[in-house]
Amino acid sequence: MRKLLIGVIMLVSQFSVAQISNLNMNGVPARLSSYAGIEGSPYLFQDWAKADIGTTNAGLKEDVAYRFNVHDNELEVINEAGNTIYLDKDYVEYAVLERPSILIATGQEGMLPTLLIKKGFGMVKGVGSNDLVNVIAEGEKYTLVRKFYTDLVTPPVNSYAPSPGKMFVFEENFFLIDSDENVQSVKNKTKSVLKALREEDQAKAKELVKENKFDLSREDHLTVFFQKLNDV
Repeated sequence: MRKLLIGVIMLVSQFSVAQISNLNMNGVPARLSSYAGIEGSPYLFQDWAKADIGTTNAGLKEDVAYRFNVHDNELEVINEAGNTIYLDKDYVEYAVLERPSILIATGQEGMLPTLLIKKGFGMVKGVGSNDLVNVIAEGEKYTLVRKFYTDLVTPPVNSYAPSPGKMFVFEENFFLIDSDENVQSVKNKTKSVLKALREEDQAKAKELVKENKFDLSREDHLTVFFQKLNDV
């Protein structure tokens, strides 16, 4: 009887460990962080939207409800059980995030309806190898990525803010990576992008811009421009 009881206890313990291990593989419960009293938002989009997420342990998950906490660089999702979790980035290969439709309707011209999010860009200063960034273009010659971030700052006291409080300030930085993994910070402007290219590619790049009337402040033009340049 004693041996049977010990066996049952061991079995229950192993089952509990398996559940914990499974949880760690898929994600961890979302922290109950309070942002009360802080202006702005730590999220890329305040509202929940849908995403397709490719993972190494669970394959492709489609139409997953998500929010991207860019302050903590965490992908917050609702799993099959209806629980809100932060995905374990060790198992995330990529995610295709839908932009809320209201932003497409009212946002800048040329805004992409979806954003490809990947990791593996530790060669960029300030980006960890496991950090998720937006990949705008990726090819043998050039890759263009964008890092989203919300900085938590305390603005100075003035007549309009008699009592200082913290606020999230949204930032985005673009980085151009060549085939030798040389990295340059660029602006999403035609002149800045062209200047950052290798000298031997600049003539062809200028030709592409002129022929296609590209405006490299537009996301859609940036994507097509680098697709064409990488194919040359």
